[in-house]
Amino acid sequence: MANIVNTHFKIDSMNKEASTFLTALLGGESYKEWHDTMWFFNKLYGDKKYDRTDYVDKMGAKWCYITEIELGDDYCVINLESAWYPPIEALEELTKILHQFDNDILMTYQFEDENIWGTHGGGAGTKGKFARNESELDEDKFGEEPDWEDSDKYEDWNESVRDGLDNLQADCITDAIDELTK
Repeated sequence: MANIVNTHFKIDSMNKEASTFLTALLGGESYKEWHDTMWFFNKLYGDKKYDRTDYVDKMGAKWCYITEIELGDDYCVINLESAWYPPIEALEELTKILHQFDNDILMTYQFEDENIWGTHGGGAGTKGKFARNESELDEDKFGEEPDWEDSDKYEDWNESVRDGLDNLQADCITDAIDELTK
């Protein structure tokens, strides 16, 4: 079974034209449609018959579906699940499409493998340029996972690991933005 990768995509600011387009492209659908692995692909690339090689090349993952969309007047948040890898190519394609309406959009994303010791990271895109970074948590830094029976010790350990992951992802995004704005 494939490792599931969770990806959080965000645009904090966009003009009305980009927002209207994005709402028309992704709005008004339900979780049932989002959960179809071809739905997001078809929204980005037009209705096509599934071809695994084409899908992986254009989406960046073996399969991908949206778990949540939040669209505001000037912002967008999309959460996705995918197999093996984050759908970076799909997020970059969506950003390229939106840049036709607002070239100043800055998109950011962070991703995490379901295996906490796997690869995690983040990236950014603006003005047609993209940067991404990956890293892994150092298991030795956090010590051995405590037994679940000792709930206080386990909760403290788990919180430390989650904080470490949050910091790793934030650093990856910050480094990507720095790379893009040099």
